[in-house]
Amino acid sequence: MNDEAVSPVIGVLLMLTLTLIIAAIVNNYAGGLVDTEPKAPSATIQVKYSQGGGMEIRHVSGDPIPTSSVKVIVRPSETMGRGASQYGSELDKQYITNDIRNLSWSSGITSFKVGDVSYVTATNISAVQGDIDKKFKFDDNSKQDNRGNTFYLELYYKNIMISRNEVLIEE
Repeated sequence: MNDEAVSPVIGVLLMLTLTLIIAAIVNNYAGGLVDTEPKAPSATIQVKYSQGGGMEIRHVSGDPIPTSSVKVIVRPSETMGRGASQYGSELDKQYITNDIRNLSWSSGITSFKVGDVSYVTATNISAVQGDIDKKFKFDDNSKQDNRGNTFYLELYYKNIMISRNEVLIEE
C-alpha cells in the first residue's frame, strides 16, 4: 500500500483549518473594536403651522425620540426669498409643550413617542426667531405676504438630522 499521498493531503487540510480559525479570531477581535454607539432614532414627523395658532408637531411613526438629546431648528425656505434657507434658529425646548401647556421638552417630557403631539404657540415662535432676519419672520399676522410660503422644521439627534419637514404657513 502506498501512503505517500496521505501526508500532504492531511497537511493541506490542517493548514486550511488553521487559516480559517485564525481568520475567525482576527474577525472577532477587529469587530469588537468598532464603535458601538447607538444609532439615531428614525421617525416620521408631521408639522402644521398657522400664524394665529402656532405650530403642531405630531409623531406619526418610528422610534421614540429622547427630547434631551434632540435639537429643533426652524429654518426659512427659499419661498421667503433668495438665500433665506441659510438662516436658522434653534427652538428652545421650553417652548415645545404638551396640549395643556404644563409640560415642556425641557421640563417633564422626556421622550416624543408615536401618537404624541407637541405644540409651540405663535408667541413662542416669535421669541425663537431672534436669529432670523426680520424680513423672514413668518409669525407676524401683518405679514400677509408670508402666508402660503414655507419653512423647515428640522430635528437633529446628536448632530444627525432625523427629520426635516417643509411646513406651509397658514392663516
